[in-house]
Amino acid sequence: GKRAGHRFSAIPSTTSSASDAVKMSKRPPKHPKVGLHDFLNSRPLLHALRHGLVETPFNLLIDTPSKLADRFSAGDLDIALIPSIEYARMADAVISPIFCIASLGKVDTVLLFSELAIEEIQSVACDPKSRASAAMLKILFKKVYGKALSTFVGSEKPELMLRAADAGLVIGDMAFGIDREKYVTQDLGELWFKSFGLPFVHALLCLKEGQRFDPALAALKQAKEIGMKNIALIAKQETDSQEEAERLYKYLASRIIYDLGEEEIKGLEHFLDSAKEMGLCGRSDLKFYDEGA
Repeated sequence: GKRAGHRFSAIPSTTSSASDAVKMSKRPPKHPKVGLHDFLNSRPLLHALRHGLVETPFNLLIDTPSKLADRFSAGDLDIALIPSIEYARMADAVISPIFCIASLGKVDTVLLFSELAIEEIQSVACDPKSRASAAMLKILFKKVYGKALSTFVGSEKPELMLRAADAGLVIGDMAFGIDREKYVTQDLGELWFKSFGLPFVHALLCLKEGQRFDPALAALKQAKEIGMKNIALIAKQETDSQEEAERLYKYLASRIIYDLGEEEIKGLEHFLDSAKEMGLCGRSDLKFYDEGA
C-alpha cells in the first residue's frame, strides 16, 4: 500500500534562542529531507528504506515527480528524485550518479495513446505528474515528424484526456492500465531509441550545489544495492497474481536502468541539448555532486 509522506525520523523540536538558530542555519541540517516518488520503478530504492534494512540519516517524503521538482526548487527538499528536464530548469542543481531512472528502448510506463495515427496528432493532454516525458514528446515530434506539438497539462484520468486533445500522454503505473487494443499507442522510450539510438533518462537524483549530504547519499546507495538484489521479491509484494508478478519483475529487471553510466549520460546530453535548443530548459551542462569534496 502507499504510505504517502511517511517520515523515518521526526524533526526534533527546539527551544534554542534566535542567535543559536542563526548559527545553526549556516550548517546543513543534520537530517536532510529526501523526496522520492512512489511509482513501481522507484521501489528498488524504497524497499530497504521502508523495511528498515538501512540506517536512514534523513527524513523521507513521498510525492509525484512534478511536485518533488517544485518542492526541491523551493528549498523544501535537500535531495530529490526529479524529472531530468527539471534539473535543467534549475541553475543550482547538481546530479548524484548513485541512482537514476532510465530506459533503453521500450519502457512500458511512458505511453502516448490516441484514436488517431501518430502522424495526425496535433495536440496532447499530458499527465500532470509528467514533465520529462512532455519535453521528450515535443522533441520527438519536432525531430522525427517535423512538427510543433501543442501540449498542455491534462486530467489525471486518461479517459478524460481525449475529450480535450487528440492524444493523451500518461506516465508511471497508470500506463499499465491503458487499453492497447482500443487505442493507437506509442511507447515513447521505444520511439526515442528508434529515432536516436540512445537511452532516455527519465529521472535524476539531485542536490543543490555546495550542499554536502554524504551520509544520506551513502544510505541511499546502500538501499539501492539491497533493492537491486531483491527485484523478484519487490515484484511479488505488489500483487497476489503470479502472472502479474512476472510482468512486474520483467519491467523492473529488464525495462528500467538504475545506473547513470556512460551511455545514459550520452542520452541525457542529447535530450537536454535538444530541449535547450527548443527553449524547453535553460541549461544542458551536466554538473555532478563532488563526493570527494
